[in-house]
Amino acid sequence: MSDPKTSQIPQADPKKPLTNPALKKAMDAARSEDTPQNRNAVVNEVLRATFLMPVQVGFDGKPPRPDKDGKVELPKNTKVSFPLLSTPEKHQYFMAFTDWDELHKWRSTPGQQTMMLRFGDYAALIEKNERVEGFVINPFSNNIRFERNNIALIKRQQDVMNAARKRMEEKRIKPGDKVVIVELSAYPEELLGPVCDVLEQNAQVNEAYIQMMIVNDTDKSYLMVVDSPKDDQLFRTIVKAAEPFLKEKKMDMRLTIAATPLGQQGVRGSEPFYSRVRGRIYLEDDED
Repeated sequence: MSDPKTSQIPQADPKKPLTNPALKKAMDAARSEDTPQNRNAVVNEVLRATFLMPVQVGFDGKPPRPDKDGKVELPKNTKVSFPLLSTPEKHQYFMAFTDWDELHKWRSTPGQQTMMLRFGDYAALIEKNERVEGFVINPFSNNIRFERNNIALIKRQQDVMNAARKRMEEKRIKPGDKVVIVELSAYPEELLGPVCDVLEQNAQVNEAYIQMMIVNDTDKSYLMVVDSPKDDQLFRTIVKAAEPFLKEKKMDMRLTIAATPLGQQGVRGSEPFYSRVRGRIYLEDDED
């Protein structure tokens, strides 16, 4: 099949061979033990990974030269075809290879043209091509298949997290901003319950705090301080758990770790709502 809207083909750099060892390890673990944790680990690594996608490019005339980054700008009317994998039921899938060794299990052709795609690229291609059911990672070894419905769901969740991350970045405190941190008069249990579900799964979290933060007298948001090493995946999972409550209340929440200056300000004189030793402390306060 072809997709004339594709504008660039990143070329593989032989000095930097594409590898995805963390994804292959996660796939092996999920195959050995199919648990929610292992499946989630695969999805997380898929979102980080870059894949090799075999293609066939038909240039009208002399092929353009790659730029300094190894990308080729495609002229108009260039035809890009993607070979598809068909199942006995005649369902069709794109192929995604984690490295050259895996691609060569399909076809070891000298000068094989490829594109380097990420999850979002596959999601966009599948959305535009209704007859393609999804994509298969390493189809000729220990493969994992992603179906159209699951891809759309993961993409929506990724978009939500990216939007939350963008809002947090836009609201990043700048030098000279006036920051006031206020103790909450009541804990938002609908927020803290799902967040504590996440914290209890991470043994590196010692305590967690929540306050109200006001920046420049007008910008109000929750400030959550987690006493743990910096862990972007933990923060993403917390944001995902908190998103329904924050969206309903039309509130933002900023996250930081206790070791930062803002985190130290946030925990000073405050009681945690969660402790690794005591559990959900905010429930103890309700009982009192």
